[in-house]
Amino acid sequence: MITYQVEKYSNCVEELKKLYPEHYEELSVTKSIPLEPNYEVYKYIEDAGILKVVTCRNDEDLIGYILFIVTPHLHYKSCITAVEDIYFVRKDYRKGRTGIKLFQFAEKYLKEQGVHRVIYGTKVHLDNSKLFEYLGYSFFEKLYSKMI
Repeated sequence: MITYQVEKYSNCVEELKKLYPEHYEELSVTKSIPLEPNYEVYKYIEDAGILKVVTCRNDEDLIGYILFIVTPHLHYKSCITAVEDIYFVRKDYRKGRTGIKLFQFAEKYLKEQGVHRVIYGTKVHLDNSKLFEYLGYSFFEKLYSKMI
């Protein structure tokens, strides 16, 4: 049975570590930089109440997650903003509505927490724009990157 829930990062970090390599392999555009999450900073922002983690599980098995940084926006301090850090659903669970339900659950939870705005990104090579448009999100910014 697939379930959706909010979890503490510190309670599921060991399970997240098992999925990170698959996530990195599929989505990283900078493979010259090794996967090396800064777990100390994640713990710090969790302790500060800024990190929010939404997961989906098949029975006990972690099959997907979204991590958010939730703070008042630096430019609009009255606007509590959830900026997605990372999201992932295992490939074998991408058929059907598992991913859609994960995002819908996350949005409902964030709204209940007083969040006004949610911001997601998507990779160019694995573009999830159609998903976000389906969920009612608007395209509003392009980002550029350069290794120096």
